[in-house]
Amino acid sequence: MDIKNTSKSKLYLIIIIDIIMMILLIVNLSLIVFDWIFTVSFVNNFLQEHTAGFYDYYYREIHLNFHNIDLIFVAAFLIEFIFSWILAIVQKVYYKWFFYPFLHWYDLIGCIPVGSLRFLRILRVFSILIRLQNLKIIDLSKTYVYATLKKYYDVVVEEVSDRVVVNIIEGAQDEISEGGPVMDNIINNVLRPRQEVLVEWISRRLEYALERDVLIKKQEFDAYIKDLIADSLSKNTELNRIEQLPVMGKLITETIENVITNIVSNIIDKALSDLASYKNRELVRDTTEIIFNSIQFKDAETELNEIFKDISIDALEVVKKQVQIQKWKLKEAAAKGVDESEQKRIEFLMSDKS
Repeated sequence: MDIKNTSKSKLYLIIIIDIIMMILLIVNLSLIVFDWIFTVSFVNNFLQEHTAGFYDYYYREIHLNFHNIDLIFVAAFLIEFIFSWILAIVQKVYYKWFFYPFLHWYDLIGCIPVGSLRFLRILRVFSILIRLQNLKIIDLSKTYVYATLKKYYDVVVEEVSDRVVVNIIEGAQDEISEGGPVMDNIINNVLRPRQEVLVEWISRRLEYALERDVLIKKQEFDAYIKDLIADSLSKNTELNRIEQLPVMGKLITETIENVITNIVSNIIDKALSDLASYKNRELVRDTTEIIFNSIQFKDAETELNEIFKDISIDALEVVKKQVQIQKWKLKEAAAKGVDESEQKRIEFLMSDKS
């Protein structure tokens, strides 16, 4: 029920009804339990011998008329159910008017005065407690029962969800290793829509790397290029012959070497400057597209597809091991005052489980 949209007068009415229903439910359930215990032979004999007056009164007035007495409680529960249903319709709590009985099925089935179905009424007790908790009329969060139930509820939820997630991850790993559609889905639905973001990030990193490691060391780089060209030219037969010419030979070879060195240095400087600027976007974009196509269409001439497949499987394995860590055990160990080194040892052991 939408508490925020409920007026104060209606809210007080709901609280009063809930408290009355809680009292009726506790009395009714206590009576059901006691009447069931009353039929146990040794309890029946004990009461008959030691409390004859109470036994006779209870047997004649309540036990023999228990069905009729229970019907009085059932009538009260049904009246409250119908009233709450009408209130939910008026306040448009649910999308359709007939949703209420389906969502509160336990209230209806619990009204059936048959054996074990009566104990479904305890679910109504829990629903009322939850509603009163949400209204801040009561505070169960600090009680031992609430803490215990929440603890085991969290354990069950974590264990079930972890196993579901692990099965899903293992299925994805199998599909990737067998060449299923998962890889194509990763490329088309995850990477391609973010291709421009990847291109921008790679371009910035390339700019930074070139500015830091190459352009800043330009003198050293030019000296390396000059030595490399000089070594190559020294092995050239034609230049060696020119160098043997009298007077001008040495000058000509040195001039040729300087010209080639300047041309190559300028070309390389221009290429690196372009890579270290916004102009590298197209190159990075084309390279990224080639990589995506190689992975998606399983290019037989490259090993990129297998490399990406192994990376994906290993990444999923890391996630799977993290999911398999039983965090509730770590919380329990921390609550018991286990020191940090011991807790890390426990976490390591649990992360290595199969």
